[in-house]
Amino acid sequence: MLKKEFTQYPHHTDPYAKHRITDEELDFLYELQKEMNTQHSDMLTYPRIWVIQEPIKNYLDNVETDLRNDPDAVEYLNQIADGADLCIDCINITTPQQLYQTIQSIIKDNSLEEKYQVELINNYKVLIHGKNDIGKTMLWEGSLEKIQKNGLLAIVEWVMGYTYHHAELRYYTKELYQRPGIFFLTYKDGVRYLQKYADKYDKDVKLIETSPMDLFTDCSPEIKKLFDILHTVDFSKKNRKVYISGKITKTEDYQERFDVAARELLAQGYEVVNPAYEGTKLENASYEDYMKLSFQLLNDCDIIYMLKGWETSPGANQEFGYALAKAMEIRFEK
Repeated sequence: MLKKEFTQYPHHTDPYAKHRITDEELDFLYELQKEMNTQHSDMLTYPRIWVIQEPIKNYLDNVETDLRNDPDAVEYLNQIADGADLCIDCINITTPQQLYQTIQSIIKDNSLEEKYQVELINNYKVLIHGKNDIGKTMLWEGSLEKIQKNGLLAIVEWVMGYTYHHAELRYYTKELYQRPGIFFLTYKDGVRYLQKYADKYDKDVKLIETSPMDLFTDCSPEIKKLFDILHTVDFSKKNRKVYISGKITKTEDYQERFDVAARELLAQGYEVVNPAYEGTKLENASYEDYMKLSFQLLNDCDIIYMLKGWETSPGANQEFGYALAKAMEIRFEK
């Protein structure tokens, strides 16, 4: 067999503008990691994703629906079928309200107002009875999921026996089906999705955890590496470096001011670069030497923190301009 050739598509220029990671993005990653690592699990699988599993209906073919005189058939279908859909004029009736409106329409369209009336009780049960013959009362339970001698079959009997409309029961079994193309990194996110789109899914839908190891190990090591990063990288703020910038020249309290800011930033979880301290390591250095060191330190940081009064410092203004040109996050002392 000839080896299949795959077309090599050329790369194009990266169109995305870049920025240094922000606190909000780090918080998102930290909370995501916490949820992924601490959520309940029924399987010892890794990597773990959550997928939607719901039962789908497989309708039984060639099943007689007129079972009024055959209770044994009703019992048999109760054993092999998971449920039955009520169909009137080829339309599935799925809610008590829909059945109530349908029966109302049939009674009106067939000029049967003098013989029958329909009631909706507590938005759950539909009651059809003859005005002159209470003995013909029929009760329908709202779930529509089980065959009932005095429920669904009674509706079929009434529609077929007393109107010109067609009614039948469509029996079905349920099989579990995994929704393709939808997965979640956390169970909580899957629950939010199903709550938002509850009307699109069967009431017995659920989330199951799975680990498509074949995909991750054989086809996409990049995906497994991404999961490793999400699970193990420290996303706390201490990974972000903050450079303190402020007026030093011709001030006597700059060491104290820089130290106070450094302690506050350290308490918030940041790695702090204090040029007032780093500058003490230089001996016989010129102003240009200090500024060269400052830019070296600043280039390795994520955030620049401008102390009050920085506007009157030529050096701090240069650092501010450098940070601006590098699209760094800029903060100001309040």
